[in-house]
Amino acid sequence: MALPDSTAPPSDRKAFRLFLPFLWPKDDPGIKLRLGFTIFFLFSVAGLNSVLPLLFASAIDSYSGKTDSGSPVFLITTSVVGLLFVYGFVHWFSRALNEVRWAIYGRIEQRIRRRVGMVVFKHLHNLSLRYHLQKRTGSLSRIMENGIRAIEDLLFDCIFLVLPFVVEIVLVVVVMLIFLDGIFALLLFATLILYLTALFVGSEWLRKYQRRAIRVGTEAHGKAVDSIINYETIKYSGNEDYVAARYDRALSEEEELTVRSLTLRSLTGFVQVSILGFGIISIVVTAGGRVVEGVMTIGALVAVNQYLLQLIRPLDRLGFVYRNIKKALVDLEQMLSLLEEQPEITDSPTAQTLTDGPGAIRFDKVSFAYDSRRPVLKNVSFEVPAGNTIALVGPSGAGKSTIGRLLFRFFDVTDGTISIDAQNIADLTQDSLHSAIAVVPQDTVLFNESLFYNIAFGRPDSSAEEVINAAKLAQIHDFIEMLPDGYNSLVGERGLKLSGGEKQRIAIARAALKNPRIFLFDEATSSLDSETETAIQQNLSAISASTTTIMIAHRLSTVTHSDEILFIEDGEVVERGNHETLLAHQGRYAELWWRQQEDPDADLAIA
Repeated sequence: MALPDSTAPPSDRKAFRLFLPFLWPKDDPGIKLRLGFTIFFLFSVAGLNSVLPLLFASAIDSYSGKTDSGSPVFLITTSVVGLLFVYGFVHWFSRALNEVRWAIYGRIEQRIRRRVGMVVFKHLHNLSLRYHLQKRTGSLSRIMENGIRAIEDLLFDCIFLVLPFVVEIVLVVVVMLIFLDGIFALLLFATLILYLTALFVGSEWLRKYQRRAIRVGTEAHGKAVDSIINYETIKYSGNEDYVAARYDRALSEEEELTVRSLTLRSLTGFVQVSILGFGIISIVVTAGGRVVEGVMTIGALVAVNQYLLQLIRPLDRLGFVYRNIKKALVDLEQMLSLLEEQPEITDSPTAQTLTDGPGAIRFDKVSFAYDSRRPVLKNVSFEVPAGNTIALVGPSGAGKSTIGRLLFRFFDVTDGTISIDAQNIADLTQDSLHSAIAVVPQDTVLFNESLFYNIAFGRPDSSAEEVINAAKLAQIHDFIEMLPDGYNSLVGERGLKLSGGEKQRIAIARAALKNPRIFLFDEATSSLDSETETAIQQNLSAISASTTTIMIAHRLSTVTHSDEILFIEDGEVVERGNHETLLAHQGRYAELWWRQQEDPDADLAIA
């Protein structure tokens, strides 16, 4: 469940294998057609570029009277002006085709970027809670950000730089063999082989530093995001210097790795430039010798020089492009590797939709462990009749919240069954199960959006009137109306602009808007002061009246009205009954009750 390891050995084939279905999608013929046209124009432009130096050479030789009157070019255009006109027209047409290629390519890049981003986004939301509990949000966002940018870099570099260059190299070598002198093709080919060898070897040396730098950079980004999210905690503890030093250590390691890679890149670049320089010198000197010997025209010499100039620029960039492609493949592999993470909880092939019913719940001999060494629930059984309220209480770590997670099917039980209206939840679709349950958690995290958006998130297709009615039920409407922007007011990152009580009321309004058959209140008031807790408790009672409700609570005073109370300790139900019965029993519930009369936050686990 860990994030993809950026120190793992390179696997470019894997990256291409994962990316190919997006580049050539079976369900999008438009992208295939555009890609086909782009490649067609690519070959057309490369072909025209390979002809241009020959046309210019013919013009020069024609002016000097050295053009072969039987040559194809001479037969087409018999004057210098005609040759120059053809040269200019071909040059313009080549540029025009290149611009058309850009226009066609734009849709390809953006469509693929959108498809990949959406697939990864949806997949992350389909992964199980266990995965998200173990990941770092900042690192994950960095992987997605780098991966999306890698798509743009990879497509551009391959379609506009590498592929045209390869086609042009092949055509230039062919032209030299046919129309000029084979020795030039041989020298050019040898220079390219040596140049590319130095490029590939040097780049592979760089790769290990590059992958380590990506890993360290991702970790540094995660630390930065974590610190920003926990701004208040850092301020309260006065640990600004501590987190800054921790972040700086990560940046320092990234800096060191980057400097090493830049030094190695410079060394590799020097070797490449030297090979290219000696290759050009050998070709030009050879061409000059041919002219002096009278076996080659000035026009041909100019053509050879133009071909070299035409290839030098992409060759100079090829080192950067190759390294950029390799880095893009690393980033892309990391992002697409997220798609190989398999959800722990999936719908079975025969999963059924939860049928309409009143919301009766049954836990039958349920046991659960997050791992084999840590059993959390042991043979837990209870029933909640439709419309009743049951409370789960007990010391911290007893397994109360785990029961809520199992009901929502964030995890599957180890043994036993959980059913709603006599239907095993393991046999239901997750969508239908989740739509039947509304949860008000202890720590309400809101989106950095408007108050209206956050309430309506419970049921996004709700009307404005329904949202307002839900806010009134949660007793937050009057507060919202007092704000300058009303329901359009932004709540800030994670709802930091609101108090704890205000955030809880937003969560209550959101849950009420969902209109579920089951409410789950997971210590929804434990972090609030007594006065706010009492008010919120009244809100909870109002929205859950006549609805099946499970209340997970720490403070026993909030559950005295429950139809049944289960006291859970060490993963087992040790007592059950209503408030009066449990007090009369003089057991663990009564012990905790009397402790909390003196200290409302008392807990048996720390007694």
